[in-house]
Amino acid sequence: MRLNYETCLAGSKCILVPYRPEHVKTYHKWMQDPYLLDATGSDPLSLEEEIDMQHSWKDDDDKLTFIVLSREDCGDDLPGEGEDRPDYVRQKLVAMAGDVNLFLSDEDVDGEGSEIHVGRIALEGESAAGPNPINKPPPQKQGELNIMVARQECRGKGMGTEAARMMMLYGARNLGIRRFFVKISEDNVASRKMFEKALGFRECNYVECFREVELELVKESAHEMVALLEKILSEVISWQCSSQDN
Repeated sequence: MRLNYETCLAGSKCILVPYRPEHVKTYHKWMQDPYLLDATGSDPLSLEEEIDMQHSWKDDDDKLTFIVLSREDCGDDLPGEGEDRPDYVRQKLVAMAGDVNLFLSDEDVDGEGSEIHVGRIALEGESAAGPNPINKPPPQKQGELNIMVARQECRGKGMGTEAARMMMLYGARNLGIRRFFVKISEDNVASRKMFEKALGFRECNYVECFREVELELVKESAHEMVALLEKILSEVISWQCSSQDN
């Protein structure tokens, strides 16, 4: 997604950087591991297919991807807030630990045929619902999270939990998302424990044929979601990493 293609975020345990062509070889190697394929519900791809996938995701408005770096492996040369470091992604390839994704869709309509959506300030001569002639607000976006900590030595350190919170904070601030959800195999006990115990998600659906549980974290507005996450997260630093990708 172009929105985050030049954005980096740093927390206390991990750093999120945009998924770039430089990452594909390592990512492809990870995704040959049967354990990771099973845990993420993925099919193995060739390197050429992985390259095409990265290129298509860059321009997809409904997908948001960050590569997760181990902050411990990144050294002390952390850029300042708002600084532009075009070379940062390339310099930190050895710190790659996993990835975090956000897949966007429209929220489901409730039983009364309306949606709870993030409020907006009406312009002069315009209703709060917007310029739509039938006063129907645009659909509210929701985000499906997908997290993978690929390197075994990086698991169990709270990195996945922090990466999820950072992605949710980014989505709530920049995309107005107030509902996040995950779909997890009932056999994936570790992932379910992280989302329920550490992140406060609650079960909202179960699909028996896939043996898959859906968990959600939802607030009345994106503003409430931001407030919740800001209370939990320590300061998140953001800077730019300009790209010359075609």
